Amino acid sequence: MKIIFISIILFIFVGCTTIKPHVTEFRVITKDAQTKSSANSCREKSLKISQAFSSASLLSLNMDYTESDNKIFSYSQSHWQESPSSFITLELFKSIRDSAMFKSVHSFKSRVKSDYLLEVDIEEFMQFYTKDMSGSYVNVVLNISLIDTKTNSVVSTSKFTSKIDTKTADANGGVEALSKALDEIISKNIEWLDGVCK
Repeated sequence: MKIIFISIILFIFVGCTTIKPHVTEFRVITKDAQTKSSANSCREKSLKISQAFSSASLLSLNMDYTESDNKIFSYSQSHWQESPSSFITLELFKSIRDSAMFKSVHSFKSRVKSDYLLEVDIEEFMQFYTKDMSGSYVNVVLNISLIDTKTNSVVSTSKFTSKIDTKTADANGGVEALSKALDEIISKNIEWLDGVCK
């Protein structure tokens, strides 16, 4: 009788146990900024980077992709280590700070009042699959504006786009291509700011 009772208990516990699939966390890695700005007009100015504006999906850790141009899915076993909105804001901050274009560069969390504000709108940050699912590419689109905080007027604005084919049609290939695309946009952003500050 005891053996039957123990068998029933074990069956209940084993039957109720579910095994969750292993989830891989990814992060975007961009190259360290090598370009030092030669512009002079911003040398004595301070800049604050605003938290990037984005859709709700880019505020989460879900890694989304698109099939047939309009169907959006999330990878079930792959997540971002931090949200795309957060790491894009951070990468822009680091690249501008390292360029030595401004006297000081501050994150959106800082209480410091700055001369300029950099507003970032993430229009697109997505991996797209071909119709037969044999290949994919990524598309990154950022709208960036430099704002004079004293007058609340736009000094300059620009739209940056980068489209890159993935080496492999999976989450890993998507992350690698998104890293390259963001790196390309960061370089273009430094060039644009350098021209604005001349």
